[in-house]
Amino acid sequence: MNSVWIAFAFGFTLAVGLLVFVDYDAPQQPPLQGQPAYAPPASTVRASQQQNFPSMPFVEEIKQSTGQQEQRQASVWNQGCKGEGTVQFTFPPRKIGDIGIIEPMGLMLSAHVTPIDHQYYYPSVWTQELSEESMKDVFSPADGVVTELQSMPAYFNQGKGTQYGDYRLIIHFTCEFYAIYIHVNQLSDKLKNAVGNGERITAPVEVNAGEYIGRARAFDFSVHYEKSFLTGFVVPEHYSREAWKIHTVDPFDYFAPEVKAQLLTKNIRTASPVGGKIDRDIDGRLAGNWFEENTNGYQGTRDPEYWVTHASFSPNALDEEHFIISLGDFAGEAKQFGAKGNSPDPKTVGVETGLVKYELVEFEHKDETGNYWNRMSYVKGLKAENMNEVRGTVLVQLLEKRKLKLEVFPGKKASEVSGFTSTAKTYER
Repeated sequence: MNSVWIAFAFGFTLAVGLLVFVDYDAPQQPPLQGQPAYAPPASTVRASQQQNFPSMPFVEEIKQSTGQQEQRQASVWNQGCKGEGTVQFTFPPRKIGDIGIIEPMGLMLSAHVTPIDHQYYYPSVWTQELSEESMKDVFSPADGVVTELQSMPAYFNQGKGTQYGDYRLIIHFTCEFYAIYIHVNQLSDKLKNAVGNGERITAPVEVNAGEYIGRARAFDFSVHYEKSFLTGFVVPEHYSREAWKIHTVDPFDYFAPEVKAQLLTKNIRTASPVGGKIDRDIDGRLAGNWFEENTNGYQGTRDPEYWVTHASFSPNALDEEHFIISLGDFAGEAKQFGAKGNSPDPKTVGVETGLVKYELVEFEHKDETGNYWNRMSYVKGLKAENMNEVRGTVLVQLLEKRKLKLEVFPGKKASEVSGFTSTAKTYER
């Protein structure tokens, strides 16, 4: 699967936009369960775009710091869009009966080293291989315009080696409010014709609420509103590679109440916000995201493995009382661990704390009955449990409010590590 490539941002050129992408790979598991497909009453099929919906914080200082302009020039990435503000979603992006599990934003998995900015929709019948059985229909939740549609880059393409494709598309519901889908494996005839013999659409394509747009196994779904700015990123400029990230909103907030109620029966996160949270930075504390110094923030310096220079010390999206140490480079791999003893909490670690040693351990999740979750079935109330075997130690020390010294020692216990060596790296935010 999370997680997305070089910024197509607001006011950026099309040339940059074509390089943007994409999600590394979706969790290779989930679902069971199913309910009758959702069929909204006819009166809700065309919801007014003027209704009142949950407002997200507008932070002028953040807006200015990112260099984004309110009166930006029209650019190809949102060509054909209409109107301003938000709309109400009157259809789920997949029939309720075809959804096995909805995983929240904020997970950290493999190369998604920082909290993931999209949800995952899994089918009710899960298979490891792409097949007709594993793919289910995907829909537009509201009237809009498909403004971007492109094949995933080869490195991330889940359809590679099969008869199926792998597409990323953006639907603008207004010029400020849009959804991003990733890993759609088959396109509707309308979209297929719009792509033609190429790998992307050349003109916008209108779609209606509830219109079939393709088929997918597990797919990513995220919603973004330009006038909403996440306040939990200390340095928003670090995310210019994926300019939509700081405008991420909770998708559930925009669904009609009757649709939201049914979607929540598939959602495995119980904490608020139920859709998940991705901005976990606390200024002056270890908590949140860090980027190796002089590596262009989130963009990194290595393509396509931009995540190698990332690190995050953030809450577990499925259990807020458990924190995850997510490293872009643990013995050459991106890995996630729990901390032995689940302590000290990164929210409490500051410059005054000095050197901290975390012993890294694997972790699993248990359901409400105390059984280990197999990620193949819907459950609520998941709790993380750290394992006992130490896989390594990470040393951290806040040198300044926004400067962190970090070194990873794979295979070593804390007692075997006396302090930093010459290979320690400095991270910033």
